[in-house]
Amino acid sequence: MNDVRPFDVLNEKALEIILNFKEDRNSKKLDKTLQAELLKLKDDIKKIITLLPKEEQDILDLRFFQNLSVDEIAKKIDKPRDEVSKNLLEGINSIKENLKTSVSTMNKSQSVKDIAKTITVKNKNIVFPPKPKVLRRSSFTASLFSLLFWLIIFCSFYFLTQKYFLLKLPTINQIYGNVSNVVSSLKINEKSDKVKPSKGYIKISGSSSLLPLSQRWKNSFSTEYPQYNVKLVASDSDQGIKNLIDSKVDIANSSRPISFLEKKKAAEKGLELIEERVALDALIIIVNKKNSLNEISLDGLEGIFSNKIKNWQELVSYNKPVIVVIREEGSGTNEFVKDRILQGTKFPSLFLRLKSNQEIIKFVSENEAAISFVNSTNYPWENNNIKFLKVNNYDNSLSVSPFDNKKLDEQAIRYGDYPLAHYLYLVVQTNASRKVKDFTEWVLEPKGQEVVEHSGLLPVVTED
Repeated sequence: MNDVRPFDVLNEKALEIILNFKEDRNSKKLDKTLQAELLKLKDDIKKIITLLPKEEQDILDLRFFQNLSVDEIAKKIDKPRDEVSKNLLEGINSIKENLKTSVSTMNKSQSVKDIAKTITVKNKNIVFPPKPKVLRRSSFTASLFSLLFWLIIFCSFYFLTQKYFLLKLPTINQIYGNVSNVVSSLKINEKSDKVKPSKGYIKISGSSSLLPLSQRWKNSFSTEYPQYNVKLVASDSDQGIKNLIDSKVDIANSSRPISFLEKKKAAEKGLELIEERVALDALIIIVNKKNSLNEISLDGLEGIFSNKIKNWQELVSYNKPVIVVIREEGSGTNEFVKDRILQGTKFPSLFLRLKSNQEIIKFVSENEAAISFVNSTNYPWENNNIKFLKVNNYDNSLSVSPFDNKKLDEQAIRYGDYPLAHYLYLVVQTNASRKVKDFTEWVLEPKGQEVVEHSGLLPVVTED
């Protein structure tokens, strides 16, 4: 049948192989042209992912860039396994549809059907043999079909061998675990003190609120600036800026502006820091679904987060003691709450502190009297035990929702109707290198801001 297209055989395992492929510039055995063709396909797929709907992006990011299994993803985002599998399939189908119109993914003058023809496993790396001197010319469609066909055949054979015959044979994930740029760079839950300087990378560390967006920026940026390798490390705003002052990273993600103390510490080392607003977000107040409260004023929030209000009955007919849970020290989101709601005062020491947004969401969903806050991209729409509160500027005024049909309400956020809007920042040194300037300038260009919008946040730069 001539109507079978290569995109139709693009499945989960083939995508895993492609997105984890790593160029080997020093090998004399690898054909550079074949490597370039596969790398181009990899970059196009990564760019497509950054422009997909947020739900599909999240699942694809976890599956292919963090190398999590479907079961691990379901546990991480608290979704049923079947739903995760469905979303993953929808994401893969979206990639197929986009690739159909992206004929630039391969050089038409080159045949790629032999790229995967003799794939071998060597030293836990996928090795591609040199291309024969004489290759038959074939169409782009036939070439890509052949590539994906052999990738799938290899993966299927390897999987069956690993499962039923050679139980100690490493899995595909293990093979790529040592060489994958993404896995080696995205070290979730590691403190960024462990980052060592390297001239070959743009190293970014800081706010976990900006990490998913930074991952998408990285994927899209690398297609336009392939000479740069962006490396991400999750920590928090405080740690990211500290590492920037210590010159351990090139850029710090922050969900708050630079503090006076941080500017002073930088000046002591002969440095000056500047912050760039890169996205607009909103703080979301979350409570348990069983809580009868649906809206709250800034004064009410100040009473709760200062521990002046100790029982929900002071606000609504719900007789339970208030349980406040917040992020650990160093969180930029905590700083925003202290500045905006508590007028600069500290949280009471008795409040429960948790390490991640996921832990906070889980706690609030399991405790009827709990209250906390997350940024908009962390709001768990799939969790039926959580709800968000509308917020008003003062008692008896009109309460405003941060969302409009599961998306940030742009008008309410931009024009201050919702009082808990805030910016997200990239912080750099004023004497930053060319590579850092290229990245920050690109982020503020239409393409970088388009990624912001597709990530569920509001861009700060819009086209006239």
